[in-house]
Amino acid sequence: MKKILFIVFASVAAGRAVAQSDPHYTMFMYNKLMYNPAYAGSRDVTEINATYRDQWVGIEGAPKTINVSADGLVGSHMNPDRRVAAGISFNSESIGVETNTDIMTYYSYKIKLASSTLAFGLSAGAKLYTANYSQLNPYQTNDQNLQHDVKNAFLPNFGTGIYWSTDKAFIGASIPNLLQNYYDKAGEKLNNQASREIRGYYVSAGYVFPASEHIKIEPQFMFRYAGNGTYQLPANADLNLSAIFYNRVLVGATWRTDKSVEGIIHMQVYHKFNMGYAYDYSLTAFKSYNSGTHEIVLGYDFIRDNSQYTDPRFIKAF
Repeated sequence: MKKILFIVFASVAAGRAVAQSDPHYTMFMYNKLMYNPAYAGSRDVTEINATYRDQWVGIEGAPKTINVSADGLVGSHMNPDRRVAAGISFNSESIGVETNTDIMTYYSYKIKLASSTLAFGLSAGAKLYTANYSQLNPYQTNDQNLQHDVKNAFLPNFGTGIYWSTDKAFIGASIPNLLQNYYDKAGEKLNNQASREIRGYYVSAGYVFPASEHIKIEPQFMFRYAGNGTYQLPANADLNLSAIFYNRVLVGATWRTDKSVEGIIHMQVYHKFNMGYAYDYSLTAFKSYNSGTHEIVLGYDFIRDNSQYTDPRFIKAF
């Protein structure tokens, strides 16, 4: 039944093939670079983050995603007025007979305000898209959408964003994929919207409240919308509430408006290394066909002056 369910899903996706091209992560608070290029360098350290996501465990061909990203300010750490930051990310996603491999670069320019920072960002890169439709065994063998495989289609893209932050708050808005590429299945130009990506729009914000000497409360959200005037995906948002204990351990819960809940735990193992785990549980009938989604994140900070960053992940929370 699970295999049949996925084949139905894949056939529908191939037939409509209109999709949001951006990856989705539960621990979006540790993957802001993926959604907003202006975030690069916002933590004043050079950082490397890696994420693995195994979605809808138990369903054959369900999405699996790996992401590795790095970003940091450009120039000597002795300069207190560094304004330029850069970053790079690699993202690989497989779902059934389809694979997407993205490599993106990021640039951010920061303006220091009285007690905050305003950053503007740009991203540029490309995706390699492959779809082996010939491996499917569809119910309708004459489906024209499944007649041609796609081999490493080169899909360039650009993005932009803005990010304002203080020591306790942040607000960001971005468009990670300005171009709306299409998948050329038959080696010919398409004259309709059937195989086109659609542009995604993101808004996020968060704030840290000191609840006591050793506990902080951190509500934050991420809102997503994708549409191109002809086709729109349902808007959705992640609403997260987390507690930070002793600047070392974060425990949180997220409600996703498309009817799922997530639990998150994150630890600052020591001042340079952190790790986290998230579990997603569907609140729809789809939960009967899978055992949830698992996500793991690992992070490492290159800190040159340890006296300034005892616990960099939470001292500068954003």
